[in-house]
Amino acid sequence: MPDKIQRFSVKNYFFGVCNLGRNKDVALVSTFFSALAGAAAGFFSSMGMGGGGVLIIYLSLFTDILQKKAQGINLLFFIPVALFSIIVYARKKLIVWKLALPFAAFGIIGALIGTFAAQYIQDDFLKKAFGIFLIFIGIKEVFLLIKSRHNN
Repeated sequence: MPDKIQRFSVKNYFFGVCNLGRNKDVALVSTFFSALAGAAAGFFSSMGMGGGGVLIIYLSLFTDILQKKAQGINLLFFIPVALFSIIVYARKKLIVWKLALPFAAFGIIGALIGTFAAQYIQDDFLKKAFGIFLIFIGIKEVFLLIKSRHNN
């Protein structure tokens, strides 16, 4: 029943809104893992290391949420995490604004194109494309690790 809309309440949040029809113990375990996935995604996002990937993987593999909805949740999740991280990084003077702002501007253009294109792409294709992307990144990281060990 992932498409069923529910009113937000603290009780529903802590006992798992997505756990309708399940017993309370399962809901609490699910809420624990959801909180853990959210914390891990926030941790990696704050370092600019792709925490959204953690969240999308969790939502699409371990819940009944469709890929497109997982991506939408990830986008909403990213806003407060990014704002907080930007404030901290800016205070520590870790942002090169002249370099970052053009990336942000073109990122908005890419987001517009991607949002439009996502309407026409099936969930199964998105899930497979995301998986292939993650495999590619994993293989690249393994080769970089081997290369760095070989150079040392």
